[in-house]
Parts: sequence; C-alpha cells; structure tokens
Amino acid sequence: MDALNKQERTEAFLKMLAFFILAVIIISIPMYYAFRMPEKEKALRRAECDSLAVRLTEIDNFAKAFLLQADSAVSLFNTYKEEEDEVLRDKLQLRFSEITNEMENSVRTIKNDTIRARLYGKAIFIYSNVFSTWAEKKDLQVQLNDCMQNTNAMLKKKEVAAAVEKPKVEEKEMTIREKEIDLINKALKKHNGNVKAAAKELGKTERKLKRRMKELGISQ
Repeated sequence: MDALNKQERTEAFLKMLAFFILAVIIISIPMYYAFRMPEKEKALRRAECDSLAVRLTEIDNFAKAFLLQADSAVSLFNTYKEEEDEVLRDKLQLRFSEITNEMENSVRTIKNDTIRARLYGKAIFIYSNVFSTWAEKKDLQVQLNDCMQNTNAMLKKKEVAAAVEKPKVEEKEMTIREKEIDLINKALKKHNGNVKAAAKELGKTERKLKRRMKELGISQ
C-alpha cells in the first residue's frame, strides 16, 4: 500500500513537472517575441532612417552640384550680354552649350525620380531658351548695325558723287553758254550789228534771236 502510494506520488510529481515545463515554454515563447520584435522593428526603422538620410544627402549633393552649374551658366550669359567681340561671343556660346549638356547628363542620373528630373529639366530649358533668344537678338542687332553702316556709306557715296557731278554740270553749262554768246557776237560783228542778218545766218528768227540775246545779256 505504501509502495503504491509512493508510485502514485512520483507519477503525480512527474506530471506536475511536465505541466510546469510546458507552461513555462508556452509563456516563454510569446514573451520572447514580445521582447524580440520591438528590437527588430527598431533595427528595421533604423535601417530605413539611414537609407533616408543617405537619400537626402544624395539629393542635397545633387542640388548643390546642379546649382554650381547653373551659376556658371548665368555668369556666362551675363558676360555674353556685355561682350561686343563676335569671336568671344561664339566661344561663350559654345561654353554655355557645354555646361547645359553637362546639366542634362546630370539630370539623366536621376531619371527614376520623375518629379525632380522634370523640375531640373524645365530649369535647363529656361536657361537655354533665354540664352538662345538673347543670341538671336544680338545677331539681329549686329545685322541691323551692318545694314545701317552700309546704308550710310552708300548715302555718303551718293552725296560725294552728286557734289562732284554738280560742278561738272555747271562747268559744262557755262561752257555752252559762253560758246553761244561767242557765236552770236561773231554773227553780229560779221553783219555790223544787224540782228536780222545775224539771225538768218544762225538759222533763227529775228525775234527769237533778240529774246536769246536778252537772256544771255548781249547788247546790240
């Protein structure tokens, strides 16, 4: 009887021990995950924050590099506006094109970020458009100045030609006038001042000859 009771007590103890161990395991598993999961979430969030920080750093570095290129483009544009030498203007325009090409290449590296790529692309378009518009204005101004200079040169040539031509014409007219006076005087002298006879020799009527003599200031 005593031995049986001892066996029963042993079995009861073992059952209780097994139940206790099982209960500890059941309780330990949730507690493990309860304490372990926040650490994983924290590590995951930390990784996300680090990734975001790296991303923001990349964005900031890109923006700084882009702004430096933009400053160079603006500086070239301001120099181009003031430059009068055509050769230097061509060099400045070429350098401006190189910088805008570099800016476009930079934007291609962030093409996955469509919003930023579109924003920077519009900025490049505006810079290029303003420069090309000013370049066209500059070329038109140069053409206009050349046209004005050519026009003024032509007018001056015409004025000089007219000034040279006028004395020649006047000289020619004076020579004809003098010849006509000399011719009439010779005819009058030949006919002893007889206007009618002189007119007949000259192939004129007496009235016309008298009128012409009056115009030329020839006295009878």
